[in-house]
Amino acid sequence: MAIFQRRSAANPLAGRRMPPAAKPAQPAAPPAPPPQFLRDNEVRTQIAADAVINGKLSFTTPTRVEGKLKGELRCTELLVIGPTAVVEGWVKADELQIEGIVRGEIAETRKVEIRPRGRFLGKLSARQLAIRDGGFLDGRCNVGPNVSLNEQQEIWRQILDAAES
Repeated sequence: MAIFQRRSAANPLAGRRMPPAAKPAQPAAPPAPPPQFLRDNEVRTQIAADAVINGKLSFTTPTRVEGKLKGELRCTELLVIGPTAVVEGWVKADELQIEGIVRGEIAETRKVEIRPRGRFLGKLSARQLAIRDGGFLDGRCNVGPNVSLNEQQEIWRQILDAAES
């Protein structure tokens, strides 16, 4: 193999070593991770404003709805109903933020927040409820840490029966 190492008119660069390739510049430190509150509730799924959906949808990641939805909507994490959204039907989520319009029933939800210009019309059952200035709610609410909707209705019937007696 020494033939390839000899310089000749046909191979003038033979035997020369090539300078090492320049290494790409690396950042001094890795970028800082986002704050904890952004990582936990970062929306990973989105339904656009021009979408119109009829049926049942289920999500396991934080989700934002901007379009129109009629049917059943479930989310095991944060669910944001955006300002352009109109949702009609049954909604269940761990945490629900309403910025648009929701008509129907919200059930088995840990926390519901109706934000400014958010509107809810219907029946609501949640452990926590927050209505921000400018938020609108028209309907029945059952809010409490460990009381289901049926238990709340029974408690109110007993209270009303006792008051009439």
